[in-house]
Amino acid sequence: PLQSPWRRYAGQREGPATMRVRRLCTVMSQQIQKLCEKPQRGITLAEMVAVGQAKDLDTALIENAQMLHKELPVRLSRRINELQKMPYGLSDYAPVQKVQQWYEKSFNDIMNVREPQTVEQEGAFTELLETILDRHTAVVPTMAQGILLLKEEMGDEAVAKCPFLQDFLDRFYLSRIGVRMLLSQHIALHHPAPGFIGILGEEVCPGDEAVEAVAHASRVCELKYGCCPEVKISGDVKERIAYVPGHLHHMLHELLKNAMRAVVETHATHGALGSDQNLPDIELTIAAGESDFHIRIADEGGGIPREKMKIIWNYMYTTAERPKEADLEISGGIQSAPMAGFGYGLPLSRLYARYFGGDIDVISMDGYGTNAYLYLSRIGNTKEPLPY
Repeated sequence: PLQSPWRRYAGQREGPATMRVRRLCTVMSQQIQKLCEKPQRGITLAEMVAVGQAKDLDTALIENAQMLHKELPVRLSRRINELQKMPYGLSDYAPVQKVQQWYEKSFNDIMNVREPQTVEQEGAFTELLETILDRHTAVVPTMAQGILLLKEEMGDEAVAKCPFLQDFLDRFYLSRIGVRMLLSQHIALHHPAPGFIGILGEEVCPGDEAVEAVAHASRVCELKYGCCPEVKISGDVKERIAYVPGHLHHMLHELLKNAMRAVVETHATHGALGSDQNLPDIELTIAAGESDFHIRIADEGGGIPREKMKIIWNYMYTTAERPKEADLEISGGIQSAPMAGFGYGLPLSRLYARYFGGDIDVISMDGYGTNAYLYLSRIGNTKEPLPY
């Protein structure tokens, strides 16, 4: 057996995953296996919007709740099934088992309530959805901790060469984005806000979102380094698009944070970081095309070596400092954990873009800088890109 620092966490392992599977209620296990075989139903944004625009909102919410009552167990069952069968004993690590428990609990909660038929039943079901949404808040950092423990045991190179992990995490997190979108949209329809249909902004201004993301990323950069490059925003800054502002902010913030860090670490005087640094600007350009919005973030942060371009999309790939050991402690679940150093920012941002038919591309000139391109689809009838 491999000897490694992972043994510090040996007390946090709960035993073989197969033992946990045996402990599952037989009925629940059968339900999971049966639902795994059912096809998932891709929902279009137009369908989500139609619920909020219905003349009889109560009836529309009941029908949407009935759809969620059928669809959510199918999606959750697939993820539970995969979590039980991960290679290298990853299913036995405490963080992964914690995530599996959350998914099993949510699956069981939905299966144990009847399909809503009345306004009162729909209201109670929505309260359950709020509980599930809150329960799964820490899934991303908790899974990241499980992968970090695996890397401590097997080594970075061995984990990086495992295609299963990349494919699994893509499926897992894409499914999570979809589930959270459905839950958040249904819940938000109970709390109408001007200019919004659920969590969807009817006229989101990417230019305004860029200003907020720049301010947010700049604060992070200044706290870390004591200085920050200026960001010049230009182009179609007043154009608007139907989009989820939270998703757009997340993607812009991650891309800007990467650009700022690259610029500071490339150009700031070594050992003399501070506000007086003469740093090259970052350019953020917005172009409103007929079918897509294009946002380019161009920096002079030294670029990325060509041989590393293929791995920048890998989960856990990062050139930042790893999280401290204290951040890896598991104690009754994780409410918050630092994402810097986990290496999840870029691949997760691309999944957010792809969920609504967009994408992220990165083109780099080693020795000079990097251009990151964010494509936002003018979303409408594109169905969710559901993982199998």
